[in-house]
Parts: sequence; structure tokens; C-alpha cells
Amino acid sequence: MIRERTASREPLLHMAWSINADGVCASPLEWCSGMLPDMTGQALVDWLAAVAVTNAAAVASELAEVLARHQPFECALQVACRDGQRRHVLVTGLPRPEGGYAGALVDVTERHDALEEATRRAATLRLMVDNATDLVGYCGLDGRYIDVSSSFTRTLGWTREQLVGQPAIDFVHPDDHAHANDDMGRILAGETRSDAIELRKRDTRGHYLTLASKTRMVIDPASGESLGAVFVSRDIAREKEMVQRLERMAEQNRTLLESINDGFFSVNPAWEIVYANHRAAAFVGVERDSAIGKVVWDVATGLAESIVGEQLRKAMACRESASFEAFYEPVGVWVSERIYAHEEGLSVFFHDISERVAAEQQIRDSERRFRETIRITPAGYMLVNGAGIVEDINPALCQLSGYSREELVGNPVATILVGGATSAALNICHTGTREHAIETVLRHRQGHRIVALVNQTIELDAQGHARSLTAFITDITERKHAEAQLEILATRDTLTGLPNRTWINRRVSDMLGRNPGATTLFFIDLNRFKEVNDSLGHATGDRLLQQVGRRLQSCMRPGDAVARLGGDEFVVAANCKGRDAAAAIAQRLLASMDQPFDADGMEMRVGASIGISQAGADVTSTEELFQKADTAMYKAKALGDGSFQFFEPVMCQEAKRRLQLEAALHRALEQRQFTLHYQPRVDLRSLRTLGVEALLRWQHPEFGSIPPLEFIPLAEERGQIGTIGCWVLNAACHDVKSLNDRYGLALHVSVNVSARQLRSPDLIEQVRAALAESGLPAAALELELTESALIEDLDQSVQVLQGLKALGVRLSIDDFGTGYSSLSYLKRLPIDVLKLDRSFVAENPAGDDFLRSLVNMAHVLKLSVVAEGIEHRAAMEALRDALCDEGQGYLFARPMPLAALETFLTQEHASRTDGQ
Repeated sequence: MIRERTASREPLLHMAWSINADGVCASPLEWCSGMLPDMTGQALVDWLAAVAVTNAAAVASELAEVLARHQPFECALQVACRDGQRRHVLVTGLPRPEGGYAGALVDVTERHDALEEATRRAATLRLMVDNATDLVGYCGLDGRYIDVSSSFTRTLGWTREQLVGQPAIDFVHPDDHAHANDDMGRILAGETRSDAIELRKRDTRGHYLTLASKTRMVIDPASGESLGAVFVSRDIAREKEMVQRLERMAEQNRTLLESINDGFFSVNPAWEIVYANHRAAAFVGVERDSAIGKVVWDVATGLAESIVGEQLRKAMACRESASFEAFYEPVGVWVSERIYAHEEGLSVFFHDISERVAAEQQIRDSERRFRETIRITPAGYMLVNGAGIVEDINPALCQLSGYSREELVGNPVATILVGGATSAALNICHTGTREHAIETVLRHRQGHRIVALVNQTIELDAQGHARSLTAFITDITERKHAEAQLEILATRDTLTGLPNRTWINRRVSDMLGRNPGATTLFFIDLNRFKEVNDSLGHATGDRLLQQVGRRLQSCMRPGDAVARLGGDEFVVAANCKGRDAAAAIAQRLLASMDQPFDADGMEMRVGASIGISQAGADVTSTEELFQKADTAMYKAKALGDGSFQFFEPVMCQEAKRRLQLEAALHRALEQRQFTLHYQPRVDLRSLRTLGVEALLRWQHPEFGSIPPLEFIPLAEERGQIGTIGCWVLNAACHDVKSLNDRYGLALHVSVNVSARQLRSPDLIEQVRAALAESGLPAAALELELTESALIEDLDQSVQVLQGLKALGVRLSIDDFGTGYSSLSYLKRLPIDVLKLDRSFVAENPAGDDFLRSLVNMAHVLKLSVVAEGIEHRAAMEALRDALCDEGQGYLFARPMPLAALETFLTQEHASRTDGQ
């Protein structure tokens, strides 16, 4: 290719030169003359040495040697021009056959500079490639590596020598081959692909790294032909991890925004909803997904005109965040809003605070009422700060202490305390944070003392330091005086002046706590005091008891105690160990009682019996000590005058009998020791027998007739009452059914149901079975239940009684008026009959308005009334006047066996027939 030069281009130092055999230059042929010194007539070696810029001597020396050998040469050097420039030239020379040289000097400055620039650019590019974190590889059309960057070694471990010449596909994961080949084919076909593909490449350990690769075709600039492709790959494992983390964070943020109690939405500058949680959508009554992308003013009706809308517009305009509370009219609730302004728009958190606002109003109202209550309360009120200074009081405290408000507020609280700051009361430094009913003594302004009861609370800060003390103070001076008097009355026997039962119980308890092994109790009973009292009168008996008390006190040591329990019973509590010491005390006490007494001028001897119990491993409580001393005293009394007895286990016959009865009770039913007696219930108008109550009796072959009050509680305690009760139910139904069939009667029978039976899940089925087996009509069976059993679990009782009513039986409450009588449970329970306790009749034999009111109340509740324990005609008449329905008692008939009941009914029937 030929290039022409123009005058505008830089001049060239081109010349043709020649030298003779002596090395002297002839006149040269120059392209641009005058640029270099004239070489004519000079030795070539000297002229080059003169114009060379660097290494002139070395160039001249080398040239001289070449010329001497008459060899062709070329020399590249930089020369200095006359205009001050430095240019690169190439000097060539060929020897002539006839001697000398012919040659040329060619200016190569432009080529030299272009080559240097290309070299510099190539070096810079290589430096950039080798220091890049991306993997750069150049492959030929055959897919083999031609060159790679140093990053291959840093990332995958492969060196350039290991990769160059190797197929690039061999280092790609087999599963990615098709993808990689397809991409390579598209690139070499001239398709431009801006996106990166994801490949896995193998490192020297055999592991695969995930890379994002971009491929570009390499074009020969001269021919325009494809030379291969360049791959630029980047390790995206961390990017993928970051993307996954960001996705997780985004999901977490969405979950968080959905789980918070706040409503949340975000809008862009065009007021379009970018995101909203379900709570925000529900607040304005729209579906969340349908709201996304819409203008917020269109979604939330009334928002634009509200105070909240005004704040939103202000935040968007000023790009300022805001937090406020306001009443949101469109929904009619108070809301708390937090608006965060940012470049993308607004993010808004809000929640309904209507309950809190209402609660705060209630608190303000409560505080107002509290202040008013404090002002009018009769108890003194005081607020003390952490420094012990009074901050607030009420008028009642001024009246209690005699100080004015101005004299107390701002002063230390200790000024009105007799004990100063040492008392726990009104003491902000007291270690207990909450104390109630602390008694203290205050100093009245007039100087006298006031006994006060302080209820206080100390508030602590986060570090546990006292912040304030709030106290209510009550003047109990008069009460303390009264209590002191009552204590004397409550703990002293008014006749003898000795301690009474209450006091001695506390004293013995204290003795047991201090020295349990040395506590001995003496139970003293006068032997013939009743004779004195009956024959000489109570006044004489009282004076005798006073002398006995003084004489017993005179016998005792300091630390021992004497008390009168009542009547002619006295107790001595002494500190002594062992029977010998106790026996000595007992003998001394008996000796003092043997001495004659003088009462109203008469000499008399009464004597005494003493029972002794000593604390030990088997006696550790006050009650047990008294009980055993009492038991031993009765044993001593049985032995005669002037004796004492220590408690022995054999004295507990009652306990023994209980154990025997317990054992016998297990066999009583199977050995047919139980029988039923029946007591008639009569109509108080006609006195005709309407029914009977079944009463259980136990006739034991060894112990004889055992009272129900003795064995029924035992059966309840041992869990046998259910079996026994079931037997009673069946027997009673059978007996009354037989009576009714035999005599053509319509008697009903009432059967008692215990508390344990009422709780049994089998009760309803047992009643159903008894009725079915006996054939007795359900209306003829009445089940009696006690108030205490019903109230024990009222809800369960209602459920069980409703089940029984469903069978058709009648239900009654036995002994009504002795327990928890209440109209509320009478209205809840499906009761038919109230059985008045016998105490109503015994205490009101002639009747009264209360009894009449009670019967009227029962009738209002649609209940029949049965009175128990009627023994006198006057009582019966009173009950008839009160309109009581039925009666039961000894006046009509005692409980009797079935055979006797048949005779009673026969006689009643005969008497009615005769009367007609």
C-alpha cells in the first residue's frame, strides 16, 4: 500500500549517503536538508557519533568494527536535529565492490512512536486483564484456549500453561455443555447477546464454581473474519447467596409487616400504593391485592379530606417524616400515625388507639376521682418523696396530727414520728417495699401521742431505689385502749382473775415451741364441787373457786402457769421433764387441795383429781396435750379422791371402738345387720299419714344398737356410704310398694342421700333401677338432700338434680335453715319440698312471724314445707297457723320397724273408720 505525503505532514530525515574507501562521506542526497549537520568530508563514524543522542561512543565503536570487516549493517538510533528535535532514524549501509559504502538514513520516528504506543497499550491491557477479578479467556474457532488471564489461577487454580491448547468445554460441568455450546454457536454465527449465561466450571480440586459468562466474537480488523471468541466469567456464588439473602430478607420484611399489630402501606410520589399489609386493607375495608397500584385517595374513602390526609400531603411535599395522633373521621376511631418520607415516596405505619385513648380518659377521670376521694377520706393520706420530704397530705391528716398543710408539706416526715426515722412506718429507707398495718406512734402538734395504723407502699425505680412512699394513716389510739381492755377480758377469768382457756392455749403453744420436751400439762377437776354448789348456792361456790385459784397459784414456781377453764376445771402448765418431776408437782397440788377451805364461815374439803400429759415424740400439739390430759383426768376421777394419772394409750377406748366399728362396718351389710325404721309424715290439716321417712339402724351382735350419728359419718369417711345408701334406697322402695299394695295406700317414702352419693355418677341409674325393680311409682319416691351437700358444687348439683327430676321423683332439702340457706340456690335447684330443721320448732313452739314468713316464701317458690321434730301440740298448732303442709315428730309417731308401721297404719285406718 502506497501512502503519499503532503506538505502538512512533519518533514522526514531521509537521505542517501556514500563514503569512499577511507570512510569519508560524499555529499548526501537529502529529503529534508538542513535538519542534520553536514556530513560532507567527515568520517561516517565521527558524524554518527556527533549526531547520536545516546550511547554515541558505543555506536561509533561498533560501526568502526563493522566497516573494518567490510560488512553490511543497519543501525537504529536517536539523533539530535538542528531545530532541537530528537528523531528516531534507521541507518543502513552496503559495501561497494570497489571500496567504500553506499547507504541511506531513513526517519522512522512515526513508526517508532506508533510501536511504542501499541506496546504500551498491549502491556496496559494485559495488566488490566491479569489483575481483573473476572476470568478472561480467548478461544479459537476450534474451541481451544489461546490465552487466559491470571485470574484463572487465582479463582480455579489452573495455570496458563495448563489451559492453553485445551478445549474450554472440558472444564465446564457436563450438565452445562449443551447450554455452553449453544451460546458459543450463536456468538460465532454473529448473534449479539448482551446477557450472561450461568455455567459451572471445574477447579483443580474437582469442585465446580458457578460463574456468569459473557461471550464476544473476535474479528480480524484486516480481513473481517472471525478469529474465535473471548469469554468473560465472574464468580457469582456470593452474588447468588446475596440475592437469596435479599429475597429472604424481603420475605421476612413482608412477613414482619403482616405480623405486626400496625397497619402499614407505602405510596410512591404519584400517591400509588406500592405495598399494603392486610391489616391496613382491612382498616379501610378493601382487598389488599386489589389495592396495590391504585391511588391511595381512591382506595381509602374520606382519607383526602381527613387530618391524616393533610399530614400525608405535608410529609410528601416537605419530604419530612412525621408522627402524630388524630381522630380519623371516616372510620370513627383514634389512630397513631408514623409517616416516613423518602425518595421513593412515603411509608406509613398506623394503628387503632381508641381503647388506649378511652383508657387514658378513664385514668384522668380516675385520677380526678382519686384526688376527690383522698380529699374526703376520713383516713389520713401522705405522699413522701425519695428524700423523706412530705409532698402531699389530705385534710384528714391535718385533723389527725394537729398540723396545718403548710407546716407539714416540704418538711421531713420524721418530725411527726415519736420514733424518728427508726420506725418502718413512713420510712422511705425501709427495706420492705410493701408493708400493711404497721403500728407506730405519732407526735400531735399539742404534744400528746397518737397510736396510728399505717398502710404504706414504697415505689422503687429501675435500680431498686425508693422513689416515693404512699401511706394511709388511721388513728387507733382509742381502739388500742379498748383492745387492751378486751385482751384482759378475753384472756382472764372474771371470777378468779386467773388466765382463761384462750390464754393458757397460747401459753402452752409457746412452751411447746421453746422447749417441747419439758412441757407438762396438769388437768385438775374438783371432786365434790357440785355438792357445794347445789347445797350452798352459786355464791358460795364462786368464793370456793376463788380460794382454789389462789391456792393453786401459791403452789407453782415462777414460769409455770395456772388457768381456769370453766366450772371446777383448772389447768397447770409447768416446765418439767420426766414422770418423777411431774408426779412431785401433782402431789404438791393434791396436798394443797386436801387442806380445808373456808367459805362463808363453813369449813369444807373438796379434793381434786389430776390428769397429766407430757409433750414428747407422740404428743406435739397443744390440742393433743389438752385432750390426753383430760382423758387421764377422767381415769383419775374414776379411781377415787386425791389421785393423779398420767395419760396412757390404753385410755383411748373411743379410738379403739372407732377402729372396731370401722372393721365391723365392712361386714354389716353382707351379714344383714342393717334394718330400716320408718317415721310417719302427716298432713297437718287432716293429721292423716301421707308418707314415711326411711331411717337406717345398725344392730351389731357384740356392740348392740349403734347410733346413726356414730356410724354414718364413719361410712362417709371410709367411702362405704354409697353401697349402704343404694341398699337403703332399694329396701325402702320395696317396703313402701308392698305396704301400698297390701293396704291400698298411696304412701310416699323419703330417703336420705349423702353428699358422697350426690357426687356419684351412678346415682341416677341406681334410682332408676330401684324404681324399676320395686315397681314403686317415681312420684312416690322423695330424695332428701342436705344444704351443705348441694352447695359444695352447685353446678354439678343442678345437673344431677335435673337428671333425677327427669325420672319423676320428688326432691327435698333436709334440715333447711341450718347451713347456707339462700333464695338464689333455691331458684336454681329443681326442689319440691323444704324440710324445716327441728330447731325452728324447738325455738318457736308457739310460732312467730318469722316462721310464717318462711312458709309463705316456700309457697311462693311452689315448694311444700315439712316441719321436723314436732313434740308438742302447741308447736303443731303454730305450724298449722303458719300453713305448714306436713309434720313429723314424736307427737305423731317415733321411728319404727316395718312390722310396727303396719300396725300403726292399721290402727290409724281403724280410727278413721270409727270416726266416720
